[in-house]
Amino acid sequence: MDNKPSNKLLADQSGRTEAEVGTYLTALEPQPDGSWMAYFGAEIERSPDARKKLNAALALLIPAWLAEHWIDRDIG
Repeated sequence: MDNKPSNKLLADQSGRTEAEVGTYLTALEPQPDGSWMAYFGAEIERSPDARKKLNAALALLIPAWLAEHWIDRDIG
């Protein structure tokens, strides 16, 4: 099973919209512990609230448990 986080999950966790995630996400890398690191381009800083949930490297860690158990809320 692929536990790669969806843009919807990344949007929910970063406080961005799915469109912003699709535009500014530059890399999504699996970590050895099963978590995922999402990296965003510097252009995301144009958004006034960009830094609220992102670290100084404009990155967001998605824990393994969340990636494994996330269910999109608007499914069926």
